[in-house]
Amino acid sequence: MSDKQLTYIMSDLHVGGGPADPGDDHIWQGEPLVRLLDQWRGSAQGQAGAIELVFNGDFLEFAQTNTAAFAHLSDKFWCTESESLAKLNTILAGNANMFAALARFQETGNLVTIAAGNHDVDLAWPAVQARLRQAAGADLRFEIGQVWLERHDRRLQIGHGHMDDVANRFEHWDKPILAADGGPPCLEMCPGTLFMVKFVNHLEAKYPFADNLLPVTKLLPVLLRDDKRGLASVGWLFMKLVAGTSLAVLEAGGPAEIEKVLLARVRDDAVWRQSVAAALGRVADSAETLSATTRQTLLSLQKRWLDDKAASTAHAALLQDSMLALLGRVDDAQWQQLFEAPNAQAVLGADDGVTLNALRKAAFEDGKKALRLVARDRADATGAEVVVMGHTHQTDQAQAGSAMYFNPGCWTRYLELAPGQQVTLDDLRDESRYPYALNYVKVASGANGPLQASLETFEKSTP
Repeated sequence: MSDKQLTYIMSDLHVGGGPADPGDDHIWQGEPLVRLLDQWRGSAQGQAGAIELVFNGDFLEFAQTNTAAFAHLSDKFWCTESESLAKLNTILAGNANMFAALARFQETGNLVTIAAGNHDVDLAWPAVQARLRQAAGADLRFEIGQVWLERHDRRLQIGHGHMDDVANRFEHWDKPILAADGGPPCLEMCPGTLFMVKFVNHLEAKYPFADNLLPVTKLLPVLLRDDKRGLASVGWLFMKLVAGTSLAVLEAGGPAEIEKVLLARVRDDAVWRQSVAAALGRVADSAETLSATTRQTLLSLQKRWLDDKAASTAHAALLQDSMLALLGRVDDAQWQQLFEAPNAQAVLGADDGVTLNALRKAAFEDGKKALRLVARDRADATGAEVVVMGHTHQTDQAQAGSAMYFNPGCWTRYLELAPGQQVTLDDLRDESRYPYALNYVKVASGANGPLQASLETFEKSTP
C-alpha cells in the first residue's frame, strides 16, 4: 500500500469514559476531535482520500477508565481480554460521536491507524480491535508491538516514546499478552501503570489534575517533599519500583533520608513489624479477591516479618515488596499510618513549595531533552527527514541531527511551570486553572523533494 499524500499525527489524547467517568481527561468537552475530523473530511484532500491519521500512542485511556472492571488479582499483570473489553465499552459509550466521526472520515478512502502506547496496550487483544472496528470503521488499522512506525520510504519515523522511559517500558512489547498464574492470559503491566492503579487513581479523587503533571513520574519530586499526608513514603516506593532510575540529582538527602528512617524502623521497632505482618495476613485472608500466587506472596512476606531476626536484618527489598503489596489493598489512612516516614519532614522541607528547578533536577524530568536524543539517534540510524514522538505531554520542535523532530504534546490539560513558579498537591485541585493546546503534526509529500512537516494547532485555551 502506498503512503497517503498527507499524514497527520496526534499523540496522547487519553480518551476515557466521557462525562459519566470520573477518570476521564475531558477530551469529550466541546468534541474537538469530531470537529477536526469533519473539517479534514470536507477538505479537497479528505474528499480524495489522500489523508492518513496516525494516533501515536495513548489515544485511549484504559488505565483510568472503568477502574472497577480490573480485578487486580496480581501486581504482575494488567487486564484480561474481557476486562480490557469492558473498559473499551465504557470508552465507546462515553464518546459515541467521536468514533462515528472516525468512521465517516474513512468513508472517502482516508486511513486511520492506531498505534499502542503504555496506556492502551489493551489494543493488543483481538476482541478489542474487533470491537473498535465495529464502532469506528471496518478498515481501522492497528500497529501493535512495534516501537517505530515508518512511512514515506522510512523518511518519516513515528514512535510513542514510552520504551525509552524506564517507568513505562515493557519487557515484552512485541508480544504483551502473557500466561498469568494459571488463570486466563493477561497483559504485561509496566511499573507506571501499576503505580497509577495502586496510587494515582486514588489520589485523583482529591487532586483531579495529579496525573497531568506531564508524565506521572513528574509527581515524584512533589511526593518526596510532601510528608504532611504521608506521601513521601509513596514517592520513595515508586522510586524503588522504577528500577535503574537514578534520583541522585534530586535535592540532596531526600530519598536517602526517607529510606534511612524507614529501614531504622524495620530494624528497631518489633511492635511495628508485628503490625505490618498482621496487615499482610488480613489481606491474604481475603483470598477470593486475589490470585493463588499473590496470596502465597503475601503469606511469605508475613512469615518474614514475623521472624524478628530475619526482618530486623532485612534490606530495602522486604520493605519495598510489603509496601507495594499493601498499597491499594488496605485503606489509604492505614497504609500511611504503617509506612509514613516519621521525622523525615524536617529533612525534606515538607512545608516548602516545589519549584521548577527542583522538578528539572529529577533524572527523568527533562523529557524534551531525552526524546530529542532518541529522535536524533533514530534519524542517524534510518536517514529519516522527520521524526515524531509523544509520551511526555510536552510540545516540542527541534533539529535532531539531519531530521526535524516534533512532539505534538497531549490533548489533555497540562501544567508546565514557569521559572520561579511553585506547585504543591493543593495546587492540583482545580484543573480548570490550566491550559490546553490541541496540536498535531502535518507531514506532506510532494512528487519530488523532501517531506514538508509542520506543527499545527487546531484549538487552544489559556486559563
